[in-house]
Amino acid sequence: MTMKTLWGLCAVTVAAIVLAIVAVNSQPSFKSSDTAGEPVFPTLTNDLNRLATVVVQSKEGTYTLDFDGTSWTFRDRGGYPADGSKIAEAVIKIARMTKLEAKTKLPDRFARLDLQDPGSKDSRAKQVTLLDKNGGVLADVIVGKRKFTLGSKEGGTYIRLPGDDQTWLVFGELNPGEKARDWLKRDIVDIKDDAIKQVTVTHPDGEIIVAGQSAPSDPNFKILNMPEGVEQTSDFVADDFGRLLAILLLDDVKPATEIQFPKDQTISADFEGFAGFHVHLDYAEIDGKHWIKVHGEPPSAASMDATAGVETNKTEADEAGPDWAKTIAELNDRTSGWVDELPAHEASALKK
Repeated sequence: MTMKTLWGLCAVTVAAIVLAIVAVNSQPSFKSSDTAGEPVFPTLTNDLNRLATVVVQSKEGTYTLDFDGTSWTFRDRGGYPADGSKIAEAVIKIARMTKLEAKTKLPDRFARLDLQDPGSKDSRAKQVTLLDKNGGVLADVIVGKRKFTLGSKEGGTYIRLPGDDQTWLVFGELNPGEKARDWLKRDIVDIKDDAIKQVTVTHPDGEIIVAGQSAPSDPNFKILNMPEGVEQTSDFVADDFGRLLAILLLDDVKPATEIQFPKDQTISADFEGFAGFHVHLDYAEIDGKHWIKVHGEPPSAASMDATAGVETNKTEADEAGPDWAKTIAELNDRTSGWVDELPAHEASALKK
């Protein structure tokens, strides 16, 4: 796997590939010692064809990411898809790191550069290890603080190699993520509110809220089951229900067998689209975390015929409209067998 193929496998644009290759071969313009300009890992560029695993360690835990020759998966999350573009970016930055300046060798000063043992309680360091399929180490580096570098368009990063007290300021900005979300493919679903006709939210105590709109061009969603004599407090109060499926991103993921949704704590939401598709979502707050499970049903042929004349917000470039059967199939492919943890703010509308 060369630099070029690494990016290509992650579906990065040709322009980004060219820039990455140029960056690997470029040298920093600022030099302060005889070792300045030396690559930290001289053979790594040639060794990337053997890259099989990336391990990221921090005080948050250890994450293992595996490459099967086609795509990346997150071993510690049951083989859930990992974000190949983020992995490629980190690997390329490690391969292009060149020394700018030797810094302290004193362990009691490592904390100033965020270069203590990555597993220690107060450490902010991250250790990134690149392995081949046999577990052989291609590169291993402890990453600390970043620093603006005089005379360069790009900043620098403090690093040290495991087992070596010598610390370095190197050319290039590297900031490996320490959260699972930093390495996972986070997309769950993205269905905009103008595609949603009605949302029915059922709370565990039996309360039901129905919100909807009569056409995609309606300015706002409305509560459709308001008690007689009661009016909405504002025109916007129901809009969040319609937006629940728009750019929905996960923070973490687990196999569905590992999370049970208690009936007395589960909020359910059913979404009906103008095109006839349906999406069902269950939500529960468990141990302070916000979990959902989602599945969809594509529109039937009859519903597609019935909605063929419904007004839409399509542009000329989007005249054919979304392929909802494909959209729902992709949703189910991502979510089948999994439960997703949401950021707290994503779940707020469900708890209204």
